Amino acid sequence: MTPDDLAATIALHDRQYHELGAPLIADAAYDELVAQLRALDPDHPALQRLGHPVQVDDDAKVDHRVPMLSLDKCTTAEEFLRWARNAPGVDVVGTPKVDGLACTLRYGADGRLELAATRGDGARGENVTRNILQMPSVPNPLPAAAVSASGGIEVRGEVYLPLATFRLVEDQFMSPRNLAAGVLKAKDSPALPPDQLAFLAYDVLGLDLSTKRDRLARLAALGFDAAPHCVASAEAAPGQFAQWTAGRADWPYETDGVVFEFDDTATVQRLGTTAHHPRGAIAWKFGTESGRTTLVEVQWSVSRTGTITPVAIVEPVALSGASITRATLHNLSNLRRLALKVGDTLDLVRRGGVIPHVEASHGGGHTLVESPLQCPACGSPTTVTETTRKVAEDVVVTHVLRCTTPTTCTLARRRALLHFCQALELDGFGEKVIDVLMDQGLARDPADLYALQAADLEGLPRFGKTMVQNLLAELERTRSVDLAVFLRALGIESLGKQTANLLAARWDLDALLGLEAADLAKLHSLDVKTGTAIVDGLGRERPLIDRLRAHIEVVRPQRAQAIGPFAGEVVVFTGALQRMGRRDAQQAVVRMGGLCGDSVTNETTLVVVGGGELEAALPSSKLKKARKLVAAGQPLALVDESVFYARVGLDG
Repeated sequence: MTPDDLAATIALHDRQYHELGAPLIADAAYDELVAQLRALDPDHPALQRLGHPVQVDDDAKVDHRVPMLSLDKCTTAEEFLRWARNAPGVDVVGTPKVDGLACTLRYGADGRLELAATRGDGARGENVTRNILQMPSVPNPLPAAAVSASGGIEVRGEVYLPLATFRLVEDQFMSPRNLAAGVLKAKDSPALPPDQLAFLAYDVLGLDLSTKRDRLARLAALGFDAAPHCVASAEAAPGQFAQWTAGRADWPYETDGVVFEFDDTATVQRLGTTAHHPRGAIAWKFGTESGRTTLVEVQWSVSRTGTITPVAIVEPVALSGASITRATLHNLSNLRRLALKVGDTLDLVRRGGVIPHVEASHGGGHTLVESPLQCPACGSPTTVTETTRKVAEDVVVTHVLRCTTPTTCTLARRRALLHFCQALELDGFGEKVIDVLMDQGLARDPADLYALQAADLEGLPRFGKTMVQNLLAELERTRSVDLAVFLRALGIESLGKQTANLLAARWDLDALLGLEAADLAKLHSLDVKTGTAIVDGLGRERPLIDRLRAHIEVVRPQRAQAIGPFAGEVVVFTGALQRMGRRDAQQAVVRMGGLCGDSVTNETTLVVVGGGELEAALPSSKLKKARKLVAAGQPLALVDESVFYARVGLDG
């Protein structure tokens, strides 16, 4: 490639990564492209704008007061020690380089969160305040006394999707970072609720603190999840890096390296920045974490919902100190993109040091891999479902293969039964016990569990008397089940923890079973598509629900459901509340008979406006929409937060 060709390719991948949140190549491959360009033309203009998107949409953009620059990179101890010579004798602080989205949070002198923005091109980012406010790991407000003297602060960190959450949906999405980007930037109907995301803080601006370790300690004191860190001399840092590398599989997020920064703030300020990166910090990457191998076959794994996921079986290859023989292919769309053939040469990447997946194919195979026409578990016909979602200005289409009879599919039923036991926290009912019960014909579904007797279990291999007593005691303990837990345990698509809690706050089970999709779509955090999926799912599971109710009692949480100051109200909050956090205020509304949502719709009856926003020159999008509805005759009340406090009994 010529330098200009390389620059164009790098710009394409910058846009895929920074704007669309959907990278096409691994970080190591991107770094190799940059290295090639730097070798061919060290002064090429593209090297000064690395990370900048090709196009900048002026809508909802935020100018950063202090640029959010990229970091210089190294991959060897020699390169690291060469960087460390910029400040001889100064300790360095290491923090994990989380593979998420860099964001900055602006807090005013009163401690309230005023704005949240993505890194974007380093100079300008995208306003994501609405979704950031829903994240439990972002404290709001901060103690005013801690920030008032500085006139406000900025907190910088990484928004990520915890790996435990991603594993629940990894058959539909390529990576935790891609999914986190889509959720954080979504204007409506995100793939996951924003409260599933997490924020790891790594720096604070606006406070007079002399060291990096002091800044991390202050972040923790303010209530943030501050990045874990180590402090070492430059000479000892390679040993610390080795320890980080060895333990990365236990971290709750994906990482691709360790960021080292000089501990002394004055030193970092003295070193300054280049056009691309600060001289006082460097990202020591874990390396390529990739290997080349040969595709032996593709197997198909069936989930509890009937989703059929392709898995690559490969010749053993060493990645991150482990011998890898299996790698995920995510979904049918990805398999089609790779156009795999048995015998192909593949690049495998152990993403985040944890999840092996197929990065690319170099061909060389002989037999094209076709998706199965029958479910590999039960032999029923398969079907392909198509989902679309908008990422930036592009529409991403995903094709997913499914079994057409998941309710009778043997493997899907095993997974569904295990999911039910996990949701109810039935101790002892793990995979091995479930397998034995199903193989013996004692349990086809959760209702069968509650019909079990001691005589059914005592003759089974390795089922001793004590074990049998413990299993039956667990079943007896769960004869009364909270409605929200029961709904989650059914394993219905789109009916996760947050949605189950929302439904249980408004209806009992009998009422839910009689609802239509339009009824659910009136709730703010749902839409017609989600409502349809839930109603259809409840309809499919109705026979199981009826059988379960013959054995267990499904109860609603004890709360004032139909009476109270907010009975019949659908409440939306906008602006920062001075006396309560947003989540606490929403919970107060639900306890007092109302419902809460995140957006203003025709069903909204009350909008609570915080932070004096009613008189603001630049009202929020929620307040603008609410005023339009009022002007159109909608029976919707706009009230200052003081009115809300009076209704919840905090007017004193």
